[in-house]
Parts: sequence; C-alpha cells; structure tokens
Amino acid sequence: MKIAQDHIQELYKFTRKHYVEHYDLQTELVDHLANGIEEQWQENPNLSFEDALQNEFKKFGAFGFMDVVEEKSAAMRKKYLKVVLSFLKEFVKFPKVLLTMCLVGLITIMLWNIPIGFRHGSVLGILFAHVFVVFYLLFKNRSNNELEMVRHGKKWLLKDQIYSYGHWVNFLNLLPIILNLKFIREQISMDNSLVLLAFACLIVLSAFLTVTILIVVPSKADELLSSTYPEYNFTN
Repeated sequence: MKIAQDHIQELYKFTRKHYVEHYDLQTELVDHLANGIEEQWQENPNLSFEDALQNEFKKFGAFGFMDVVEEKSAAMRKKYLKVVLSFLKEFVKFPKVLLTMCLVGLITIMLWNIPIGFRHGSVLGILFAHVFVVFYLLFKNRSNNELEMVRHGKKWLLKDQIYSYGHWVNFLNLLPIILNLKFIREQISMDNSLVLLAFACLIVLSAFLTVTILIVVPSKADELLSSTYPEYNFTN
C-alpha cells in the first residue's frame, strides 16, 4: 500500500508543526516518515494514517525532530566552513598570493610613513571603517535572503548558513574596541616594524574574510545550492 499525495502534504505540515523550518530537511523527514508508514501498512493494512504517523514519530524520541535538526545543522556548518576555506585558500595560491603580499607590503609601508603618534589611530580608523562595511553587507545579505524566502516560500538550510553566517566576521568588529583599551595601547610599540607588519596582516585578513564570507560565497549561493540539493532548481 502506497502513501497518497495528500498524505505527503500532511507530512510536510506535520514537520513544520514540529519546528522543522527548512524545506530540504522537511523533505528528508517526509521521505523517512512515508517509508515507515508504508512498512507499517504492509504489516497492518487497517492501521490509520494518523496512528501510523504517531508510531513513526515516537521513534524519534522525547525531543522529536530536534536531534535530527541539530545533526543536520552541524553537518551543514561543516560544509559551509569547507566552502569558505576553499575560497580563502585562493588568496594564498599563485597568482593571488602576489596580491596578498603586495597588499600587506603596501599597508606596512603606509603605516610606517605615518607619524608615530598617529599610527595607532590610523589602524583603529581602518578597522572601524571595516566594521561599518561589515554591518552594511550583513544587512544587505539578510534583506536579500528574506526577499528570496518570501518569493519562493521555502527555506534551505545551506542558504541560511550562507546568509546568516556573516557573524563569523563579527569577532573582527571587536578588534578596534580591544586595541583601543588603555592597557592594550600601552603594550603596543608602534615604532616596531614587526608590529606594523602584524597590523597589516590583520587588516588584509579582515578584508579577505569580509569579501569571502559576505560577497563571494553569497554570489555563489544558487550554484552551491544546486549542487547540494538536486531539487533546488525545480522548486525555485
């Protein structure tokens, strides 16, 4: 006995009712529940759909689908990390590594040529400017994601990772605040070329993280989603 299409829609509603928001995870759970219900019907054809559904749901334990959601979220976070790292690696490969080295060198020279009394303030100014850029891109990306969700009516787990994981760069926003603390400033020697080189590397790393996480990866969102979910192009 095969499960009917209207029952499939009931299963989607059931997963949403139990706090599964993402369509890809809903589809996986619906497939699992449907197979389980059909197996029960093979043993007991008179069993109602609702009873069979509740029997399957009980197999997920006291927390229902929450364990599955967390497991899949963790797996998708790992996938997202691999995607980000794959793009970041391009900046240390030829020929882009030349750009990286040039930027670090130019910023180091620029800082060295600033009067020593203004060097620390200049670094803070660059990092604070970076903070404003990050907030703008975060707002823009999240707005775009919300518009896409309204347009298509579906949430995808990887897509949420792409458009919300900009907070990875938020820890960089704390840097200017930390560096501006009095006891930190007293420990930093701005007449040391190695310190200036370290600041240059930090500024370049911040820029590359921002570009990768908030510009490059979101621009590849549809491509990444299509390769992850075969059904993505048919539902959007």
